[in-house]
Amino acid sequence: MKNDQNMLIITDYAAPYEGNFIESIKSLRKKYIENGNELIFLFPRRAEKIEWVKELINKENFKIYFFKDDTIFDVMKMSRRIIKEYDIKILYTHFCRHKTQLAVKLVRMGKKNIKLISHFHNHCKVNGNLLKRNFMKLAYKLYEGDLNIGCSESVCESMPYKKEKVTYVENGICFDRLDNSETNEEILPKDKYTVLMFGFDYYRKGVDLAIKAIKELNNPDIVLAVSLASNKGKIISNIEKEFGEVPSSVKFLEPINNVANYYNKADLFLSAAREEGFCYSIVEAAYCKTRILSSNIPGVPKDIPGEHLFESNNDMDLKYKINEIYNDNSFDRYDEAYEYVKEKYSIEKWTDGIIKKITMFM
Repeated sequence: MKNDQNMLIITDYAAPYEGNFIESIKSLRKKYIENGNELIFLFPRRAEKIEWVKELINKENFKIYFFKDDTIFDVMKMSRRIIKEYDIKILYTHFCRHKTQLAVKLVRMGKKNIKLISHFHNHCKVNGNLLKRNFMKLAYKLYEGDLNIGCSESVCESMPYKKEKVTYVENGICFDRLDNSETNEEILPKDKYTVLMFGFDYYRKGVDLAIKAIKELNNPDIVLAVSLASNKGKIISNIEKEFGEVPSSVKFLEPINNVANYYNKADLFLSAAREEGFCYSIVEAAYCKTRILSSNIPGVPKDIPGEHLFESNNDMDLKYKINEIYNDNSFDRYDEAYEYVKEKYSIEKWTDGIIKKITMFM
């Protein structure tokens, strides 16, 4: 990579914990700096007080700027300031809201010496009524970059852009953060068979399907532990609306950065999602040697040794597969799955892939 390709990453990401996205960005920044380039960040103002953001600035010397939330003109003002100060050649967007992406497009307009790269973490879908379809078409036009990178091959194939403008690099996992998970804290019930899932989005993550399947099983020894990074009140409201109450077999877990504590203490990891750009958690669970059951959808790694799949949006098939796994004590492919994901989905492989795509593009 040339050493005159300074990059500005713009994002609306403001999760309570870093997650694998920030670990990926850290890896990219390290490689970028080694190549003699600057990597600057523009986050929403609401992220300024989050502890991991403070640590990036104070302990790791990240150059992070902030824009006022939902303010197009402030995104434009801050972007222009950073572009001028650091001689930015690449604008790279991740997890941007419509307003933020629009601001970036307006800043990029007319500047042929600056390239826009858009990273897609979910599939591009145009469905619903006529009004919604037209809105989504406009939205995808808004998100189009000079180069568009998907987090998986299926996401890449869903992009409504010219083939020469799309590519993909499969997500990589920072496995180091999964290695230190020893705790004596009783975070999951020891006397129950625990099915773990993440469900901040009630419908998309398939929380309703999981609850239906567990209720149908009617096995007092099986509990569903749902970790919620956000939207807990909304999730509970949705459950009560659909089921009348939160079933006693459903337990809620607080979000934690050391997520390996959950994987290591669960008996089965479940991804019941109806849509995934790429499912980090399936790979993480395999690395932590936890059994895996996933909906059979695009964007889900389906090549992990010992992984089980169920028919998407089918709670009866999900019920059958959970019961099948519950009664199977012969599984012994944990080490095989661990070695497989460690090799294929390393964060170093992702970083090298991104650098290679950018270098070829520029």
